[in-house]
Amino acid sequence: MSYENTPPQPDRPEGSPQDAGGHQGPPPPPPPPPYGQPPAYGQPPAYGQAPPPPPYGQAPPPPPYGQAPPPPPYGQAPPPPYGQAPQYGAPAPGDTGALATWAKRAIGWVIDYIAVYIPGYILYGLGAPKVDATGAVTAPSALYYLGALYIIGMAVFNRWYKGGTTGQTIGRGVAGVKLVKEGTGQPIGMGMAFMRDLAHIVDSLICYVGWFFPLWDAKRQTLADKMLGTVVVTVAT
Repeated sequence: MSYENTPPQPDRPEGSPQDAGGHQGPPPPPPPPPYGQPPAYGQPPAYGQAPPPPPYGQAPPPPPYGQAPPPPPYGQAPPPPYGQAPQYGAPAPGDTGALATWAKRAIGWVIDYIAVYIPGYILYGLGAPKVDATGAVTAPSALYYLGALYIIGMAVFNRWYKGGTTGQTIGRGVAGVKLVKEGTGQPIGMGMAFMRDLAHIVDSLICYVGWFFPLWDAKRQTLADKMLGTVVVTVAT
């Protein structure tokens, strides 16, 4: 048997695998990078390893179609939706602004509880029962009931409806403050505004000390604010 027509076999690199017939197989895959070192950019990461960051100045590739993008690194805000420009200076969710000082709160309280009710107090006083020259007590006039109706109606509208739905009463608007829910920064609603006014009874029980809590409290809250989870913040006037 002659071997003269057998083609020459190429030199096989040392360490290259061969099959049973002596043919050269595919080259072995490159070894994985050492533990803790990311693979080179453009190469798939090994199982359990994070993909490498893109080169400086290049944006990372978009996620595959139908998959959500990866979450941002801890402590960074997520990017805006596609096609929407970021709003610089916009308040983050839960941002309740700067806490109002006790002086500003006191201005709003004086307006809401005294100035706003002055017309009602006048009508109430003019129509109240009086003692005549003979010592008899006269019946209250219509002004008495009109003044009482004005005071009650103003409390419902100003303190509970307006203050609960917008966060600002007439007095708070003049003082440049706003009542909001702590943590959300949203108005507390009419029902919660009514409950907060009832909770102010606790502020008055202990020799009115609760009304002065904002002077030293870290969140500048009264006892009623702590019970209802509310804060008073400043707004642009």
